[in-house]
Amino acid sequence: MQAGQMDKEVRVRFAPSPTGVLHLGGARTAIHNWLFARSKGGKFLLRIEDTDVARSNRATVSQIIDSLRWLGLNWDEKIVFQSERLDIYRKKAEELIEKGLAYRCFCDVKEIEEAKKDAKSYKYSGKCRNLTPEEVRRNLRNGKPYAVRIKIDPGKISWKDLIYGEIEVDTEELDDFIILRSNGMPTYHFAVVVDDIYMKITHVIRGEDHIPNTPKHIVLYKAFNQRVPKFAHLPLLLGVDGKRLSKRHGATGVDEYREMGFLPEAVFNYLAIIGTSISADNQILTAEELINRYNVKKVARKSAVFDVKKLEWMNKKHISKKSAEELYNVVVQIFQRYELLKAGEVRKDYILNIINLMKGRVVKLTDFAKWGKYFFLDPADYDSDALSKYWDDKTCEFLKVLKQALKELQKFDSGSIEGALRKTAERLGIKAAQLIHPFRIALTGLGVSPDIFEIASLLKKEAVLRRLDNIINFYS
Repeated sequence: MQAGQMDKEVRVRFAPSPTGVLHLGGARTAIHNWLFARSKGGKFLLRIEDTDVARSNRATVSQIIDSLRWLGLNWDEKIVFQSERLDIYRKKAEELIEKGLAYRCFCDVKEIEEAKKDAKSYKYSGKCRNLTPEEVRRNLRNGKPYAVRIKIDPGKISWKDLIYGEIEVDTEELDDFIILRSNGMPTYHFAVVVDDIYMKITHVIRGEDHIPNTPKHIVLYKAFNQRVPKFAHLPLLLGVDGKRLSKRHGATGVDEYREMGFLPEAVFNYLAIIGTSISADNQILTAEELINRYNVKKVARKSAVFDVKKLEWMNKKHISKKSAEELYNVVVQIFQRYELLKAGEVRKDYILNIINLMKGRVVKLTDFAKWGKYFFLDPADYDSDALSKYWDDKTCEFLKVLKQALKELQKFDSGSIEGALRKTAERLGIKAAQLIHPFRIALTGLGVSPDIFEIASLLKKEAVLRRLDNIINFYS
């Protein structure tokens, strides 16, 4: 790679390990990488770090890829799988040995593990660093297993983090760490650097928990005589209690939020701005708007607090901004999941009307089904709070009169239905509200709903009259 090549194009990567689902913290890191690349006209790459064979599996890889695609993240080159590059890591380790920058360590693994248990702060002694060539050859002839360690020289390692500023570490804090295990598998540190060089990564944007790893990675870049990328370490996501986000705070997987009825645009929007200086007066942003505004230096150094209530607010805003057509396919899937629609059943105009009535009120997509069951099913029961507030011993008689008025309507649209109800109230000498609220309870089973006259118009006359009969018979 030519020295100036990295200046020509920004290249970043997201590199999850497929040992679990994509969680919110990982998704946030991916989003920052993607926004950075897109804001610079660069490339966003995906690498699957699946060298932990025992814990990695293809199902999890598929889930991670699916979650990233759901969020709207697209990568610009073929996915790199570390499990397909094992021979390359071994070759690169040999290369460093030949240059005298790494060495074979024949120390017994069990002895080292025991030493680590007994020591508060373990550092490898360097026992094998000064083995003579003959001692090394003899160990190899005897088939003695070995790991490969990188040589750490005395000095300082520093870098200017794009978020945390200048960071400096004394190499006294490091030891000659392993880059290739005795089973031939690379360590995380080694595989990461070898791959970042191969993928021509210019900027590494990752969580702040990787700050202690960065000095080790810089050592390896220099060992390979490669230009060190720029680093940006994102503060971690915390729960509202100030502790690191985990299952005790509720759902943490991206797929869980998808199942709960969150729009990908809302999850993307929230994770993109949380912990940044995006102004509070305009937080509902599209991906394009976020690209145009993106600056990694707007990320605050303090940890970001994930508040699901704020995400719900943002989700509600994103839903209300979408057209019924844009929401149609996903709402159909929700109705099918809740068995309100059969697979293949097409009622597009009806469903578009439902969406238009409800989309300004719902918080999550699943609310279309939870709060809108009455568009498909007669109420099985009635809200007790609404009944105690709006129902009395005369209500059934009032509804009988209303039912007759509705039955006589030639045109059954919202305006005609409302007109008939108000005329009925006037004739009965009561306020319109004394009919409107019981009418709502009869049709929906609820005390709150969108415009009840629009609902009645959508349900059609037969269903409206039947539901009035149902509640009258139930409470008479």
